[in-house]
Amino acid sequence: MMDKWISNNTVAKVLALVVSILLWIMVHMDNNTLPMQSSASQVGTSVINDVQVQPYGFDEDKYVLKSIEPSTVSIEVRGTRPDLLPSDSYKAKVDLSQIKGPGTVSLPLITDTPASVQYVSSTPSVVKVTIEEKTSNAFVPEIVAQGEPAQGYQKGNPVVTDGTDKVSVTLPQSRLEDVQKVQGVISIAGATDTVSKTVALTVYDKSGNVMKDAIISPASVKVEVPIGAATRTLPLNLSYTGQLPNSLVLAGTEVSADEITVYGSESALAALGDSITASVDLSSIEQAGTVTLTAKLDLPAGTERVSPSSVQVKITTEEFSERVIQNVPIGLVGTGSNVEAVITKPQSKQVSLNIKGSPEALQAVKLEDIKATANISGRGPGTYTIPVQIVLPETVSLTDPGIKLNATVTITEKAGSTGSDSGTETDNGQSNGSSAAEEGEAQSGTGNPVPDSSNPEQPGSSTGTGSEQQPETPSAEGTQPESSAPPLSSTEPAQPVAPEEGTQQKQGSVNQNGETTTSAKAVFTTTYH
Repeated sequence: MMDKWISNNTVAKVLALVVSILLWIMVHMDNNTLPMQSSASQVGTSVINDVQVQPYGFDEDKYVLKSIEPSTVSIEVRGTRPDLLPSDSYKAKVDLSQIKGPGTVSLPLITDTPASVQYVSSTPSVVKVTIEEKTSNAFVPEIVAQGEPAQGYQKGNPVVTDGTDKVSVTLPQSRLEDVQKVQGVISIAGATDTVSKTVALTVYDKSGNVMKDAIISPASVKVEVPIGAATRTLPLNLSYTGQLPNSLVLAGTEVSADEITVYGSESALAALGDSITASVDLSSIEQAGTVTLTAKLDLPAGTERVSPSSVQVKITTEEFSERVIQNVPIGLVGTGSNVEAVITKPQSKQVSLNIKGSPEALQAVKLEDIKATANISGRGPGTYTIPVQIVLPETVSLTDPGIKLNATVTITEKAGSTGSDSGTETDNGQSNGSSAAEEGEAQSGTGNPVPDSSNPEQPGSSTGTGSEQQPETPSAEGTQPESSAPPLSSTEPAQPVAPEEGTQQKQGSVNQNGETTTSAKAVFTTTYH
């Protein structure tokens, strides 16, 4: 019976199938068990090399990261082989938020590893971080005109028109010393008219390389390049209109351009003078400090335009200081050769003057810089009260420009003299024969003539030539009554003018010559950029 069942083909097939299934199950059970045992046996440690150290929390506006040593570290982790991911999954960080100043500090590493592995250690665990503070210097931007204008046209010099005379460059101190220039480039290729553009600025080192990490403020400037058929470039002069408050004097000016380019016909350009004048109105200044004013340029007759059409002027003012100059000798102008003239009042033949200006300008004034003269031209024998004309350096003026200074002069005829001609000025009041040309020279001194009602405290508003008061006409008897205003003498030195109510009295000191001065602040200067 069994033999028949086994020999049955169908039964044999079924048995073969069952055996095959059992064998398949046995094989797959072994495969699933062995890998699990193998993976468990491969848990261990691994070292991830060359992990880049990454800083964070850094104040990049104030400091620059000079170096991190070392810049890469090794991280040791524990885990199974499938969990050990590629090296870019591991991070090494250093926190710089607690750094308060430049220098070198040692800081611990902060590691960031995948969650499937366990952090063991890092080598090294501490890095040295060097921080350098950023500093700034001011540089004058150089503008380069690139290319050539159209044929038959000429180019003028590039001019910065927005009033930017200097820009600030910020870099680490060690690199700031390498800066050679700050430059902008404007293209004028093929231009037939004035080119105006906003030009980006670039910082170059001493090797001519661009310093890409430099911070420039402002990063760009407005530039104008004059283009025209006929041009002439002339120096710029400043003139002042309006008056400063009585308590202020000019301490300095800075002008955005020192030359002006004029366009027009050749005949019109040839008729121009030696300079172009820009007027600045000082009446808008109310208190001491620095302000920027726009000076307009008038178009000269017969010309087409000027470039730039206006300039920016930085005006610095300060409260004036005062000084008493004593023993200024009075000289006589216009003494004829047939007469003798003697100053009888003041007996010392000297005056004392109260002058005002910026402290350093006052300190620089010397006795020989001041002229005090009395003009007796055309007067015959007699006694006269003559106004004393004062000429000061341009940087100072009389504290009280309305003060009247007079000298009493007695003129007598020389014994046996005949005829008359002009003479020269004498410091002691005695006449010495001289030419009329010398007389004219004595009447026009260099500096600010005083008194002068056109705002004498403003240097630059005068042409520098003293204007003589007209001599009084002698009376029929040859003697003119003296003025009721008493002259100043060296025995009675002029006192500083008392401050008006509501103004501050300045603290003064007395030097070795007995002259009263106040504390020094600034010297009047004019600077072109």
